Amino acid sequence: MMASNSEAEIKEFDEVLKSTDLLVDESVQIYELESEKGNVIDELYNSLKVITEFLGFSVELSPKIFNEDESTKITLTPSLEIVIKKSNGKVEEKRLDEFSTKKIAEILKNSILPIIELCKNEKIVQNKNITFLKSITTKLGKIEKINSDKDVEGKTGNSLTAKSSNILKQNLENSSTTESNLSNEVA
Repeated sequence: MMASNSEAEIKEFDEVLKSTDLLVDESVQIYELESEKGNVIDELYNSLKVITEFLGFSVELSPKIFNEDESTKITLTPSLEIVIKKSNGKVEEKRLDEFSTKKIAEILKNSILPIIELCKNEKIVQNKNITFLKSITTKLGKIEKINSDKDVEGKTGNSLTAKSSNILKQNLENSSTTESNLSNEVA
């Protein structure tokens, strides 16, 4: 009878040892995943921060994401800080990468599309400004050309010949300077 008791105890110990090995394996895998998660969050944070700081946009986030009341104002800043301004005047700041992965995913889900919209609007404004500046530059260039024509006429008396000669001379000088610069860059 004692032998069977002893065998049962040995079997139990073996099972506990096998379970312990399984526990160690599972724990190591979780540790490795946590480490990988940290690396992924760091990469995400650093890459996104380059973009958001360049763009300079802040985005308002829904207080529901943080289980705050509707009077709370929550902003994702270009430096990826989450600024929480409560109705009682209290302000909290926390970096995006300090939140859980689930919370980071929710923040990004609610901020990426608004940032894209801000980019689209900024692109429209930039295009309009550049178009406006180009048209002004063209108009001013016409005035500059008229003035340079008058200057050449006044100095030489023969505007076409003098102007053509000066333009040709400038083009040749520019051409040789450009070729010299290009050959220096290639060398």
